[in-house]
Amino acid sequence: MTQDKDNIENTPQARQGRGARRIAAVLALLLIASLAGAYFLFKDSDSAKAGLKNANSQIQELQQQNAQLKIDLDTTKLNLRREQELRKRADMENDTLRSMFPLFVTEMEVGNADSNGKIIGGYNKDISASSSMYLMPRITYIGLKPGAKVELMVRLYDHEGKLVTGNSSPAGYSYSYKIDPVGVNENTVSLSGWGGGDRGHFEPGTYRYEVWLGDMCLKQKVFKLR
Repeated sequence: MTQDKDNIENTPQARQGRGARRIAAVLALLLIASLAGAYFLFKDSDSAKAGLKNANSQIQELQQQNAQLKIDLDTTKLNLRREQELRKRADMENDTLRSMFPLFVTEMEVGNADSNGKIIGGYNKDISASSSMYLMPRITYIGLKPGAKVELMVRLYDHEGKLVTGNSSPAGYSYSYKIDPVGVNENTVSLSGWGGGDRGHFEPGTYRYEVWLGDMCLKQKVFKLR
């Protein structure tokens, strides 16, 4: 005697089979979920490791930058101390310089003057020996010590290199010239001329003027008479 299909599917054996299949399906789903979770867990772990590695690199870079900044700061402090020492030394040297040299000559020019002290043709112009009269030097200077009274000593060397002197010349110089007082700004002053009232007083050749203060030559000027 046979049972129909519905009766067979409702037997205890059939129900047990369906239950086993459900359990197997659930287990399969759990297994898949576990594998997926493990995959994402491992994936998240790799990402965390990569993030941690990147953070460590940034920390090391910041540490290096901090070390370099410290070196730069120490170098800046050292340079600042050196600059302060140099300034202090320069101030001391300037004070010494002012005590020794109350003025600093920046330029020296020579012109040909007539008997009235008027420059013929201007300073630093070509001077013809045939028209030469008084060779007059002009200096541009900066006063370093306000109120100082200075006596400059002047030397003139002729075309043969000999020191030009006269009866009233100081020993070892052609003449002297006083500046009273010396200003603190840039000044220009013409010193006394040397020569004569007759034209053609000097021979052609190379001449030299020197201005001295004590044992220091402040400026010299080499020039030619054509």
